[in-house]
Amino acid sequence: MFEKLERKMVNVLLFFDLFKMKTKIPDDFGPVMKTQDRRVRKLVKKAYKIPFYRERFDRAGVKPGDIRCGDDLSKLPLLTKDELRAWMNEEAKDPKYEDWFHDTTSGSSGVPLMLLVSPREKAFNMANWFRVMMVAGYNPFIGKTMSRKSAHSITGGSDTFLQHFGILRRGFVSQYDPEPEMVKQINAYKPDFLYMNKSEFMRLCLYCKQNNVALAKPKYYCPTGEKIDDTARKLFHEILGPGIIDSYGTAETGAAMVRLFDSDEYVVHNDSFVVNIYDEQGHPAKEGNIVVTPLYKTDLPLINYAIGDRGTCVMRNGVRFITSVQGRMNDFFRYESGEVTTFFEIAPIIAHCEDVFQIRFIQEDWHRIHIQCVQNKEISDKSTAQVERELTEKLNAKFKHPFEIEYEWMDSIPPDKNGKLRMIVCKVQ
Repeated sequence: MFEKLERKMVNVLLFFDLFKMKTKIPDDFGPVMKTQDRRVRKLVKKAYKIPFYRERFDRAGVKPGDIRCGDDLSKLPLLTKDELRAWMNEEAKDPKYEDWFHDTTSGSSGVPLMLLVSPREKAFNMANWFRVMMVAGYNPFIGKTMSRKSAHSITGGSDTFLQHFGILRRGFVSQYDPEPEMVKQINAYKPDFLYMNKSEFMRLCLYCKQNNVALAKPKYYCPTGEKIDDTARKLFHEILGPGIIDSYGTAETGAAMVRLFDSDEYVVHNDSFVVNIYDEQGHPAKEGNIVVTPLYKTDLPLINYAIGDRGTCVMRNGVRFITSVQGRMNDFFRYESGEVTTFFEIAPIIAHCEDVFQIRFIQEDWHRIHIQCVQNKEISDKSTAQVERELTEKLNAKFKHPFEIEYEWMDSIPPDKNGKLRMIVCKVQ
């Protein structure tokens, strides 16, 4: 009813939400978990009034009163990306969503997804991103932020009334420019907080490392869009310094948890999200599929959203901490027999191959794989031919059927059009 007005006031609503958020990792999670439980109960009551969810509740034989806390969400079915896409496309036909935001994901899973977001939830999601910065110690109101350009980007600096007074200063680096020009832009602006896609950081840092180029080190930086593996983390630390913020989430859910600096685990924003780990049967587990429920999304909820990542967790005093994340690998290696090999099956080989900084697999046909590689010349004294022989032997020992493998050595692997980098590209239909 008030969506048109709320859409105009989304930045005002953002600040109201931010002031109510916890911007420090608590020593005592007790109060936060009570807030989570209360919001879980509120969410399922509202969801049950929506036909899409009422059918899912009834099919599972579950009533809202059966769900009292985040762990109880395991009683409900998972929400897949395909189910969400079909539901959103159907809901979008209703004129009542005219003043809502029609956001679109980057399509890194193959097909972009349109998501209906109410103005209030849009404001909360934006405030939650500011919260990620502030949990790390950055003050977005007085610091200088720099990001990749988007369709809505304007020139940074002192463009707005507030920025003339040094508030909410924001600059932009053109991620499509050559690396020397990107370095020039960053060094000129000297941001306190820098964020762009992980593959764009990789390209920039590899250039600086290979050409001995100095890059201004921000106090904080956040590679987004893709999982940050240990090799990338080491490179970023060398070129950009220790201020890495590893924020985890999706365009659909928002930033659900954060890993700061040299920490070895992610802390969930428990007041606004439930992050569970389920095994293949949908039961709570220490290792399995990462499932996210944003508690702030009560207009069109995302309950038990299966992102497609795998992870591990540990429980301490009733609080779940995520200890590892294996990123979304939406494609498979495919065989004429109908069998497949997933990335997770070969991930240990890649993780222990210190000779390679970056890698991408392109399956050209049933029998041939093209591999793009960036060599880690600082650690590896092997010839590329030797690395190829060793890697081919290990990979074909893991594949269900051996492939003919060809290699292309590069200074950096170019990202996809959406700015991200798929690890496996399968061209076999």
